[in-house]
Amino acid sequence: MIKFRCLNCGQKLAVSDDGINAVISCTNCREPIVVPPYSVSDYFSAEPLQHSGASNRGDLELVQGNPERIGNLPATMRAALIPQLARMMMNRLVQALFAQRESLIDTQAEATRRMAELEERIGRAQTTVERRFAAYEGRIAELESQLTAKEEENRELMRVNFQLAKKALEAESGPQTARVNLRDAGFLLRA
Repeated sequence: MIKFRCLNCGQKLAVSDDGINAVISCTNCREPIVVPPYSVSDYFSAEPLQHSGASNRGDLELVQGNPERIGNLPATMRAALIPQLARMMMNRLVQALFAQRESLIDTQAEATRRMAELEERIGRAQTTVERRFAAYEGRIAELESQLTAKEEENRELMRVNFQLAKKALEAESGPQTARVNLRDAGFLLRA
């Protein structure tokens, strides 16, 4: 009886010795499998050992062989096991790649969500800034119109002051006869 595991799903399988090198389907996943010439569990530990640097996110795992038994294998048996081992390694690599792909897709989805959130926050901030800017522009226009009115008022006051000063100068430099000196008038009244 030859005992081995499905390289795709890990299902334990057993085939009679007559089935060596036959292609069978896994009872669990229906994946086609070539029956190895000897029980694989005789030469490899039943469970793969996880590498110390590997995490539980689908990274590659190392399968350690039994060095005493592997050294005793004939060359034909080793040659028959190579395709099985290559398939097993390929399956583990594909599983690790799928796990990494899922992780990358999750990371991309999270980044997309955060980017949308950031764009929304930027949009709200931009709207607030635009409203404040419009209010500031309105206030600036109002202050400029008030300043223009005050400048016009100041010009008008300066013109009126100038005219009054001009009249006062004209009155001082006008004819002396029409002008009465109050000191003299006071002197005449006393006399």
